[in-house]
Amino acid sequence: MSRGLSRWFAALALVACQREPEVMKETQADPFAVVAAIDTRASSYKDPLPPTTSPPPGMNPRTPRPAINATEVHLSGRTRVEAVDRLFFRVPVEWVAAPADAGAGFVLPGPGGEARLDITRFATAGVEPTAYVRQWRSQFMTEAGAPLADEQVRVQEMVRGPLEVTLADMAGTYAAPVGPDAKERYNDPNYRMMAAIVEYRGETYLFTAVGPALTMAIWEHAFADFAASFAPQLPW
Repeated sequence: MSRGLSRWFAALALVACQREPEVMKETQADPFAVVAAIDTRASSYKDPLPPTTSPPPGMNPRTPRPAINATEVHLSGRTRVEAVDRLFFRVPVEWVAAPADAGAGFVLPGPGGEARLDITRFATAGVEPTAYVRQWRSQFMTEAGAPLADEQVRVQEMVRGPLEVTLADMAGTYAAPVGPDAKERYNDPNYRMMAAIVEYRGETYLFTAVGPALTMAIWEHAFADFAASFAPQLPW
């Protein structure tokens, strides 16, 4: 490899580490082209420790949040390359990078109101993907206030080269705590979560998109394409 090319790769790695996420370029893509290897509609997943109640006793749900910036979205089919640390992926150009003070992530526009995709990175391994899925599952309940049944939680595992990816999809009344150790919980009916857990060499990235089901529905296929685009910068 020439010295100039080596310097170019080093500069690219430095930019990816400094900005979360890093916008690189736009390409043409079909957001409705569902990746055949990803089937989030079928899963053999069975939670060994399903939640017994949701929300737990003593948790006081709040008034449902109103829709934020509900708007019709015309899918362009264009994507751009983003990066968090050394992990690259493609997102629709309609996904807006979240403000810096809101943490790494994206705002997903839609007719049901804005949804939010948050990105969390853990530098240590040891937590099984099922533990994250179990936690997310406990944050949702049915319209009657019951825990989600097994068939209401879709989980799919796949391998993307050296990456292990677990996808989770669930919907219902969103009842997550409003903050760490908070007794008050959200009470947002007709919400949906689509999440991806990416594991590679002891590092774990969580991509959790939560928002009104009407908005999440228009991004279902795009999220599958997004989850199929993960690629690490090599050498890691």
